Amino acid sequence: MFKTSRFRELKSRLYNEKDLSKVWGFYMDNFTDYEEFTKLGERTTHSLIEQVVPVLSRQMLNEDSHNLRLILIPEYNFIHGTFMVKNSIGGVMYFENSLKGMVAISDFPPSNMVKYSRFTGEPIDPNTLNGNPLN
Repeated sequence: MFKTSRFRELKSRLYNEKDLSKVWGFYMDNFTDYEEFTKLGERTTHSLIEQVVPVLSRQMLNEDSHNLRLILIPEYNFIHGTFMVKNSIGGVMYFENSLKGMVAISDFPPSNMVKYSRFTGEPIDPNTLNGNPLN
Protein backbone atom coordinates (compact mmCIF):
# COMPACT_ATOMS: atom_id res chain seq x y z
CA MET A 1 0.00 0.00 0.00
CA PHE A 2 1.38 3.39 -1.00
CA LYS A 3 1.72 5.85 1.89
CA THR A 4 2.11 9.57 1.18
CA SER A 5 3.72 9.92 4.61
CA ARG A 6 6.82 8.37 3.05
CA PHE A 7 7.57 11.63 1.20
CA ARG A 8 8.91 13.06 4.48
CA GLU A 9 11.13 10.02 5.01
CA LEU A 10 12.38 10.14 1.41
CA LYS A 11 13.32 13.80 1.82
CA SER A 12 15.17 13.05 5.06
CA ARG A 13 17.06 10.17 3.45
CA LEU A 14 17.96 12.35 0.46
CA TYR A 15 19.47 14.90 2.85
CA ASN A 16 21.20 12.59 5.29
CA GLU A 17 22.03 9.20 3.78
CA LYS A 18 25.61 8.88 2.56
CA ASP A 19 24.93 5.73 0.51
CA LEU A 20 22.80 7.01 -2.36
CA SER A 21 21.92 3.46 -3.42
CA LYS A 22 19.90 3.22 -0.19
CA VAL A 23 18.02 6.42 -1.02
CA TRP A 24 17.24 5.19 -4.52
CA GLY A 25 16.27 1.74 -3.22
CA PHE A 26 13.85 3.32 -0.74
CA TYR A 27 12.33 5.42 -3.54
CA MET A 28 11.94 2.42 -5.84
CA ASP A 29 10.51 0.16 -3.12
CA ASN A 30 8.12 2.69 -1.57
CA PHE A 31 7.07 4.86 -4.49
CA THR A 32 7.60 3.66 -8.05
CA ASP A 33 6.31 0.15 -7.41
CA TYR A 34 2.86 1.50 -6.54
CA GLU A 35 0.22 2.38 -9.11
CA GLU A 36 -1.24 4.98 -6.72
CA PHE A 37 2.05 6.86 -6.87
CA THR A 38 2.46 6.61 -10.63
CA LYS A 39 -1.01 8.13 -11.08
CA LEU A 40 -0.19 11.15 -8.90
CA GLY A 41 0.92 14.33 -10.58
CA GLU A 42 1.04 15.76 -14.04
CA ARG A 43 3.59 16.14 -16.81
CA THR A 44 5.78 19.17 -16.35
CA THR A 45 8.96 20.88 -17.43
CA HIS A 46 11.59 22.23 -15.06
CA SER A 47 14.48 24.34 -16.32
CA LEU A 48 16.90 23.43 -13.53
CA ILE A 49 16.39 19.68 -13.92
CA GLU A 50 16.59 20.08 -17.70
CA GLN A 51 20.04 21.63 -17.17
CA VAL A 52 21.29 19.28 -14.45
CA VAL A 53 20.43 15.92 -16.04
CA PRO A 54 22.55 16.42 -19.19
CA VAL A 55 25.53 17.71 -17.18
CA LEU A 56 25.40 14.76 -14.79
CA SER A 57 24.90 12.29 -17.65
CA ARG A 58 28.04 13.56 -19.35
CA GLN A 59 30.00 13.48 -16.09
CA MET A 60 28.79 10.04 -15.03
CA LEU A 61 28.77 8.19 -18.37
CA ASN A 62 30.41 10.60 -20.81
CA GLU A 63 27.23 10.56 -22.92
CA ASP A 64 24.31 12.91 -23.55
CA SER A 65 20.89 12.25 -22.08
CA HIS A 66 17.63 12.41 -24.03
CA ASN A 67 13.88 11.81 -23.66
CA LEU A 68 13.58 13.48 -20.26
CA ARG A 69 10.02 13.11 -18.93
CA LEU A 70 9.09 14.81 -15.69
CA ILE A 71 6.07 14.53 -13.40
CA LEU A 72 5.18 17.16 -10.79
CA ILE A 73 3.27 16.26 -7.63
CA PRO A 74 2.41 19.79 -6.43
CA GLU A 75 1.07 18.77 -3.04
CA TYR A 76 4.55 17.53 -2.06
CA ASN A 77 6.66 19.93 -4.16
CA PHE A 78 8.13 16.78 -5.71
CA ILE A 79 9.27 16.17 -9.26
CA HIS A 80 10.32 12.77 -10.55
CA GLY A 81 11.05 11.42 -13.96
CA THR A 82 13.00 9.27 -16.35
CA PHE A 83 15.46 9.81 -19.17
CA MET A 84 17.70 7.79 -21.44
CA VAL A 85 21.47 7.79 -21.85
CA LYS A 86 22.37 5.69 -24.88
CA ASN A 87 20.69 2.31 -24.12
CA SER A 88 20.50 2.93 -20.38
CA ILE A 89 17.68 4.38 -18.34
CA GLY A 90 18.07 7.08 -15.76
CA GLY A 91 15.82 8.48 -13.10
CA VAL A 92 15.61 11.77 -11.28
CA MET A 93 13.85 13.01 -8.17
CA TYR A 94 13.77 16.55 -6.83
CA PHE A 95 12.10 18.34 -3.93
CA GLU A 96 11.43 21.90 -5.13
CA ASN A 97 10.92 23.45 -1.70
CA SER A 98 14.26 22.18 -0.36
CA LEU A 99 16.19 22.44 -3.65
CA LYS A 100 17.58 18.92 -3.23
CA GLY A 101 17.51 16.06 -5.73
CA MET A 102 19.33 13.07 -7.09
CA VAL A 103 19.94 11.22 -10.32
CA ALA A 104 20.45 7.48 -10.83
CA ILE A 105 21.71 6.10 -14.15
CA SER A 106 22.22 2.48 -15.08
CA ASP A 107 25.67 1.90 -16.51
CA PHE A 108 25.76 0.71 -20.10
CA PRO A 109 24.86 -2.92 -20.79
CA PRO A 110 26.03 -5.56 -20.16
CA SER A 111 26.78 -3.97 -16.76
CA ASN A 112 24.15 -3.98 -14.05
CA MET A 113 25.88 -1.18 -12.11
CA VAL A 114 24.04 2.03 -11.25
CA LYS A 115 25.69 5.41 -10.75
CA TYR A 116 24.22 8.04 -8.44
CA SER A 117 24.60 11.75 -7.89
CA ARG A 118 22.94 14.10 -5.43
CA PHE A 119 22.49 17.75 -6.44
CA THR A 120 21.25 21.03 -5.04
CA GLY A 121 18.96 23.38 -6.88
CA GLU A 122 21.30 26.20 -7.65
CA PRO A 123 21.10 27.20 -11.33
CA ILE A 124 24.18 26.29 -13.35
CA ASP A 125 25.61 27.18 -16.71
CA PRO A 126 25.38 23.87 -18.63
CA ASN A 127 28.70 24.62 -20.33
CA THR A 128 30.63 24.92 -17.09
CA LEU A 129 30.79 23.29 -13.70
CA ASN A 130 32.72 24.85 -10.84
CA GLY A 131 34.09 27.34 -13.36
CA ASN A 132 35.66 24.60 -15.49
CA PRO A 133 34.47 24.05 -19.08
CA LEU A 134 32.93 20.67 -19.77
CA ASN A 135 34.35 18.85 -22.76
